[in-house]
Amino acid sequence: MFRHHKSYRGYEVQYQIHFEAALPADTLRRHLQQDYGIAPEAVYVGRIGDRAVDDPRPMAMFTPPDEDEEFGWILTGDTELADATGCNERDLAISLARTFGVRALTDDGSIYPDRWLLVSADGSSGRVMTDEDAAADGDLRIVYALEPISGEPQLAVLPPPEWARG
Repeated sequence: MFRHHKSYRGYEVQYQIHFEAALPADTLRRHLQQDYGIAPEAVYVGRIGDRAVDDPRPMAMFTPPDEDEEFGWILTGDTELADATGCNERDLAISLARTFGVRALTDDGSIYPDRWLLVSADGSSGRVMTDEDAAADGDLRIVYALEPISGEPQLAVLPPPEWARG
């Protein structure tokens, strides 16, 4: 599982946002064009392996899950996308979660691979722990929250494990 903004399948990444459900491709492209001036053709939608080697390099890629994975739809982008949106990863996730009414997971900035930032459909956010075994298979499943998240009252809140405090 990719973490900490290095590369994703050969694509240098500034950030990566995992969505719980698919966003309609045309609507996502239209939103990125209207709100951030990103040309629709600069957003590749599909599996990375399906792109032709000589296709123009996209500013962003929106890829479907390999299987029926929770948070399997992934929006990746590099500095071009960050420059175009003027948003950091969390702020773009909040904007898209609110716009499309879906939850999203982003890197929480920690070194802990099972700790993520959950963004609710209402834009509220907080740190969560994911299932370590499921994550090893590429499936992000939230186990519990590390802090209350107003848009997720159903999530149990447990303090971080001793090793993750600080």
